[in-house]
Amino acid sequence: MKPKILILTPVYNDWENLIKLLNKINKIFIKEIKLRFDLIVVDDFSNEKIHYENLKLKSINKLKIIKLHKNHGSQRALAIGLKFIKEFYSKNYRVIVIDSDGQDNPKGIIEMFKKIKINSNYSIVVKRGQRKEPIWFKIFYEIYCLIITFLSFKRMRHGNFSSLSKNDVNKIVKDYNLWNAFPPTLSNNIKNLKYITLDREKRFSGNSKMNFLGLILHALKVFSVLRLEILISSIIYIFLSYLVFFEKNIIFFIMISLFLILINLINFGLSFSTKKKFLFSYKKIEIL
Repeated sequence: MKPKILILTPVYNDWENLIKLLNKINKIFIKEIKLRFDLIVVDDFSNEKIHYENLKLKSINKLKIIKLHKNHGSQRALAIGLKFIKEFYSKNYRVIVIDSDGQDNPKGIIEMFKKIKINSNYSIVVKRGQRKEPIWFKIFYEIYCLIITFLSFKRMRHGNFSSLSKNDVNKIVKDYNLWNAFPPTLSNNIKNLKYITLDREKRFSGNSKMNFLGLILHALKVFSVLRLEILISSIIYIFLSYLVFFEKNIIFFIMISLFLILINLINFGLSFSTKKKFLFSYKKIEIL
C-alpha cells in the first residue's frame, strides 16, 4: 500500500509566496507524480489576513491549518506541525517538509520521489548547493558550517527541505531538541539519511524576515541540539590547548578555555525546559 503524501510548511505573513509555491507544486503533482496530497500549513501567528480557500488546489486532498498562539519562528512551527502529524495520522504516510517562500525549489520533490521508488523506508534531505542570498549571508553561512564541523565533528549543509518516512517522524518528534532546531535533530536521530543537492533559489517576492541577529540566534539553537558532541569536542580542545599553550602562552590557553566553557553554558541553557515549552505550545494550537 502506497503511503499517504503530506506536505508540511510553516508560514508567517508570506501567504502570497505560499500560493505561488503551491501552484508550482500543484503542477508537479498533476503532471509528474500523479498523486494527491494533504497540505498542512502552520500559521506562525501571522497578522496578515488570508482567505484559506485560496490554498485549495486540484492536487490537494485535505487542507489543515494549524494556528499558533504566538510567533515561534519556522523551526518551532515545524516541530509543532510534525507532532500534529504524528498524533493525527495513524496510517502509513510520507511527509515533505518545505519552506513557504520559494527558496526551496519544488522540483526537488520529483528527485525525492525517484529515490523513494528505490527504497520507500529512507528519509531524504536536500543539501544546499549554490545560494542566491546577499554576499554577507553567504560568508556567514560558510563560517557557520565550519564552526559546526569544528565543534561537533559533523558536516551539516542541509536545511528544512526533506522527505520523511513515518518511522523517522516518530523518532524525531520524541526528541524534544526538535523544539530548537529541525536539521540537527534529524541528523542526530536518523542514521540512514539519503541526500540530494539542489541550489537554493531566490524568494518569490519580498525580503527575508531573518536578520543578522536572527541568524546568530538560529546558530546558537543548532549548537544547543549538538550540545553533547560540542561538550566532548570542547574537552578535547581544552586538553590539546593545555598541552600546546599552557607553558608557552597561558593567556591564550585561558581565552580558549573560557570561550569553549561559555559556548557550552549557552548550549545547555538554551536546552533547559525544552520539553516543557514544546508541550505547552502544542497544547495552545488551534486546528482549522
